Amino acid sequence: MDWESDRRLVFAATEDWRGWFCERCCWNRPQSATPKEREAQAMRIAGDFAAHDCEKFAAEHWHKPSN
Repeated sequence: MDWESDRRLVFAATEDWRGWFCERCCWNRPQSATPKEREAQAMRIAGDFAAHDCEKFAAEHWHKPSN
């Protein structure tokens, strides 16, 4: 498997989505809707990110393109 990016947690916001994701494998967590939920979620995200396995996530979510 070829990785284009380093394992790094980033926050992204677009018109359709707002949340955290791993640049390496695209593991992600959308941001909670309410400010109160966001505070609790932000405290968990770093731990969830540290615990995820890029190779396992990629194997479960990425699909090889059909030729």
